[in-house]
Amino acid sequence: MPKLKISFFQYCPIFNEVNKNLINVINLLSENSAEINKSDVVIFPEYFLSGSLDLNHFEEYKNQLKNLDLIERLKLLSKEYKNTTFIFGSCILPSSVNGKFGNISLAVCNGEVLASYDKKALIYNENYTCIATDNYPIFDVKGIKIGLTICWDTILPEVYRHYVKKADLVITPAFWGIGGNALQAKYPQSLEKTYYRQLLVTRAYENAFATLFVNSVGQYKSPFYSDRMMGGSLAVMPPIGEVFFTNSKKASELQSLELDFSYLSQYREFYATDQDFLYYKSKNIF
Repeated sequence: MPKLKISFFQYCPIFNEVNKNLINVINLLSENSAEINKSDVVIFPEYFLSGSLDLNHFEEYKNQLKNLDLIERLKLLSKEYKNTTFIFGSCILPSSVNGKFGNISLAVCNGEVLASYDKKALIYNENYTCIATDNYPIFDVKGIKIGLTICWDTILPEVYRHYVKKADLVITPAFWGIGGNALQAKYPQSLEKTYYRQLLVTRAYENAFATLFVNSVGQYKSPFYSDRMMGGSLAVMPPIGEVFFTNSKKASELQSLELDFSYLSQYREFYATDQDFLYYKSKNIF
C-alpha cells in the first residue's frame, strides 16, 4: 500500500466570526503554499470557522451563512491546490434533512466535494442545533480509502465499526478541550489527553485501520468558555501504535507527517481484527 503525506493546522478559531476565520485560513494556506502543494491531504479541526456555538449566538451565525456561500468558497479555495484533498474540519451547515442543521465535515479536492459527513455523537448545544444522519462516506486518495468521524464520535465504537473493511484511514477533526474538573485536579497529567489518545489507539487496533485526530490547540475564548485550553493531535498506525503526537501550542503552525500503509497491510495479515469482527458479527452473538 502507498504512503500519504498529510498536513494539518491545529487552528483555534475566533468565536462566531466566520469571515475572519475564513480569511485567516486562506492566509495560512497561502503562507504555506509550497508544503500544501506537496501534501496529499490537508486537514483543519472541528468548528474551524466559528468555534463551538450556543443557542444565544446561533441566529447570528446563521445570518453569517446567508451572506456567504460557504461551500462554494471552500470549493474555489481547493482549486488553488489542485492535487491536494482538503478535510475542511467541520462547520454547522444545513443538513440533508430539510430545515435541520448538522455538524458537517467536507472532503474537497479541486473544486469537487468528495464526501460530506455529519457528526453522530452530538454533545452540549449541538443537541439543540443539529441532527445526525446515518451516512458514512468513503473517499479515495492515492488508493487509500478514507472515512471521517468528528470529535466526540470517538467514544462510540459503533460509529467506527461502519468503516471496517471499507477504510484504511479514519480522520477525526476535533475541538477537544483539556480544561480541568474536580477529578482532573487530583492528577498531574491531562486526563482529557489520556482519554482521547487511548480511544484513538483502541479504534485503530479493533478495526484494523489507521486513525488521525486533528485538534485545535491554544486558548479558545467565547462568552461561555473563558480561556479554554484546547489539546493536541495524534496518528495511530497498527501494528506500530501511536506514530505521531504533538503538544505544540502554535495554532497557526503547519504540522506534517507521512503515513506508510505497508505497516497496516502487515497488521491485517497477522492480526485480522477486521475479519474477526465481521465473522463474530455473522454469528449473531451481539
